[in-house]
Amino acid sequence: MHAFYSVNPIGELYIPEECREAVFARGSVKLFTNQELEQLSRIFTHIQRGGVAIVEGEWEQIISVTDYVNRHKRELSTTGSERDRKGKSRHQRSTPKQNREAAISKLMCWADKDGSLQVSPTPELPYLLELIGEPPNVNEDCPFLVPVVTIQSIQSALEETYPIDALGVSLVASKNVLAPRSQETVACFQEAMQSLESYDLPNRPVIADVGCGSGCLTLLAHQEFGENAVIYASDILPEAIATTRINVQNLLPLSKNHKAENIHVLPAGDLFEPFTTQQFDVVIFNAPWVVARVRNRSELAIHDEKQQTLRRFFEQVPNYLKPDGRILLGYADASGPKAISNLETIIAESGFTCSNISKRRVATHRSKRKWEHIQVFVLCK
Repeated sequence: MHAFYSVNPIGELYIPEECREAVFARGSVKLFTNQELEQLSRIFTHIQRGGVAIVEGEWEQIISVTDYVNRHKRELSTTGSERDRKGKSRHQRSTPKQNREAAISKLMCWADKDGSLQVSPTPELPYLLELIGEPPNVNEDCPFLVPVVTIQSIQSALEETYPIDALGVSLVASKNVLAPRSQETVACFQEAMQSLESYDLPNRPVIADVGCGSGCLTLLAHQEFGENAVIYASDILPEAIATTRINVQNLLPLSKNHKAENIHVLPAGDLFEPFTTQQFDVVIFNAPWVVARVRNRSELAIHDEKQQTLRRFFEQVPNYLKPDGRILLGYADASGPKAISNLETIIAESGFTCSNISKRRVATHRSKRKWEHIQVFVLCK
């Protein structure tokens, strides 16, 4: 499927993956601006007939259009979806609710090539392309589309803050990014980092935060290892990369080029993919601890089917760890003793030994298991 689409009078637009099915369907794509935003029923009818409505203008008016569409969502046409249902099995067919949600997402805004939404006042959403789950520069200097519901979801997520006792600050977490709610996890990592004081780290240690999420552990490493440490952070999700950048820039003094001088937030990639050939004194990895299938992007940080991500991490980490380096591995026994036993086997078979463990017992909301243990292992060869 194509990634670019021309719309008058905007011109060539990059279409994010989540929008492509809607844009390249048979319905037309129309731009509604200024006074046209007051024509609520006209915009709704366009969407009802399978079209995509791009709205530009006052944000307050765009929200009025969104509210109108939501109030009338049960009237949204399913003609197109009925056509799509033909030849599909019962399990492949979309439900009426899914069809309505897909129709509502056809109300979109557009941003210029630099990510500024063409609405007034312009929302403060840095790294917008990454916040919607796309790699930076993938738009090739073209404007791009964003569903209004996606903008609202990101804004809602970024409005909530999470206090981190160990840092003495609060962080944000965007859509799909694991929020740093667990004070116990952060405390375990802080203890593990402090335990390395007895280990003869270089004066300028090089540290990797693999799967940085909100950037909480990146900032903790900056605090515990000091400004001489060189810290690299990455994550599989572009929206996590954007969140880490936002938190780092909000909390640390910046240099003239608007970057924290000793923290390098790399592009998104799987495990060590973004780190090229760099070798590290310390590798931090808060591994996904629920042994289950990943059903959506937000579960990538916590779900690990058959512990495959954990296994791949230990297959790759020897290539990126200095001979006398340390791994700080976070894990929980949420999936029971078998998962912990498998973890211990993977560690041993990879040639690592545990020199220290930081633990916390935390209450769960499950009836069959009221407690679980969060652990951070300090591993070395």
